[in-house]
Amino acid sequence: MVRSHHDTPADAGENAPPSHGNAPPVREIALKALHRAETRDVPPRDALNALFRRHGYPVRDRAFATELVYGTIRWRRRLDWMLGRLLRGKPESLTPWIRLILHMGLYQLMMMDQVPAAAATHESVQLAKRYGHEGTVRLTNAVLRTAIRQRERLSRPARGGDPVADLGVTHSYPDWLAKRWIERFGVESAAALMEAGNRPPPLSVRVNTSRSTPQDLAAALAPKGIRVEPGRWLDDFLIIRHAGDLHTLASHEAGLFQVQDESAGLAVRLLGPRAGETVVDLCCAPGGKTTYIAQIVGAGGRVIACDSSPYRLRRVEEHRRRMGLGQVRLVVMDGRSPGLDFKADRVLVDAPCSGLGTIARRPDLRWRRTAEDIGRLRGEQLALLENGAGIVKPGGVLVYSTCTIEPEENDDVVAAFRERHPGFRPDSPGGWPAELAGVMDGAGRIATLPPVHGVDGSFAARLRNTG
Repeated sequence: MVRSHHDTPADAGENAPPSHGNAPPVREIALKALHRAETRDVPPRDALNALFRRHGYPVRDRAFATELVYGTIRWRRRLDWMLGRLLRGKPESLTPWIRLILHMGLYQLMMMDQVPAAAATHESVQLAKRYGHEGTVRLTNAVLRTAIRQRERLSRPARGGDPVADLGVTHSYPDWLAKRWIERFGVESAAALMEAGNRPPPLSVRVNTSRSTPQDLAAALAPKGIRVEPGRWLDDFLIIRHAGDLHTLASHEAGLFQVQDESAGLAVRLLGPRAGETVVDLCCAPGGKTTYIAQIVGAGGRVIACDSSPYRLRRVEEHRRRMGLGQVRLVVMDGRSPGLDFKADRVLVDAPCSGLGTIARRPDLRWRRTAEDIGRLRGEQLALLENGAGIVKPGGVLVYSTCTIEPEENDDVVAAFRERHPGFRPDSPGGWPAELAGVMDGAGRIATLPPVHGVDGSFAARLRNTG
């Protein structure tokens, strides 16, 4: 065992001078992003992007830093379990800087086969020199060298007979979420769901069919070394096999595609917009579903995209302009309150939620959310749905969608809404392609699970206004 040290000099931290030149080493960027995410509650992607903008890094370094940050966050509980077997004290007794340095070092040693052990150890020690003191430097060196010797023992957490703790440590999830999923799905299926949340999610794009085709876009990406595969569920989606930033590509700037998970596309397909229709997207930011709807209704249609935040609407406007979708009109509006004086053919309520279906993309959610958060937004979700219902013309369609798999945010909200509005009835869309039968039941309801469907966890329910 190695004794922990937990006092840090006052001048250590984010204001420490760079190691060389103007740009800090890439591991230091990862460390700073992790520290901001943990101590300031900043989403890790935002923390990384802010640091990337300040310092120019090649794509390879950005990818490495991103993997370090997301992997360290994803496996936080497992890494703490390892530290608990390598330290005399508790990991919580360490300063955030040193604990994060050790987490990063252990993640590289135990879970990144391409990183040499000597490099992971040396660079971690260098960081400890900058963000700690002589004692924590010795601690970092000793812990990581011991981990190398005990790699096999540390690679397999011992089972203690409690499935909640066993799955929580093995797959690095909080106990409350492990318990919840075990009770809902059983141990085996809960483990599969956790494993799926720890795998890098597929990267998919939706082709802007008003400007390109899947075949033409694939041909445009091929010279860049980007391999594509057909979407798993939707014919205007492509799965991308590429580690770089797609947003820097000329084809993206030209509006030929939008980065989007197929689960989001399924909600739009369930809504079923048609050419020339008027459609309202009541919670539209960041705009992926809005622009998909606009593609389908075409230049003769109209899409009213509403959001309460002018800042978020600016992102929607950027996508609209880039993709050449002039049929989109942006409205700053609280979707819970009446604000539109017309009726629409279709209304999409893509409600705020816990986001627990997107844990593979946002690993920090498992640590940021609590059991109390589930259902906390129920009042807002129901208010949005009720206001959206008031916009739907008789015979029109209302779709409620989320990116969570929890029933309190999905079926329970729809059931509560239908108790108050019996004229809105479950509606299965006509002409639903046979290949999509695996994601929708007979009542116009979609519920995707990552290990089953290969997309983000999501929910969508289609209701028709029969009043």
